Amino acid sequence: MHGVLITFQSAAPIEALEAPFTAYAEQLRSIPGLITKVWIRDGETVGGFHVFADRGAADRYLGSELVAGLTSNEAFSDFAIERYEVLEQLSFVTGMPSVQLAAVT
Repeated sequence: MHGVLITFQSAAPIEALEAPFTAYAEQLRSIPGLITKVWIRDGETVGGFHVFADRGAADRYLGSELVAGLTSNEAFSDFAIERYEVLEQLSFVTGMPSVQLAAVT
């Protein structure tokens, strides 16, 4: 599995982002190999931690039109993308469901 942390800045109030982020979340449901995304926010920093079945699935997502549209949105700035290998066995011990992985592979 492969993890991707994407963060960016937005001065918009979270209430104004709810509808577009919900639409984005709906589109994420069809991304092959995406196991889960945890949405995060701290003040003007927003983003999420994504878990993919493998690095290839993460690469395809990061190269997608969906990400291109996000990163080109003038309402957002200061994007940071970090990548991590997921320690699967330890993640299963702490509650990451293995059932979802079986559904995407």
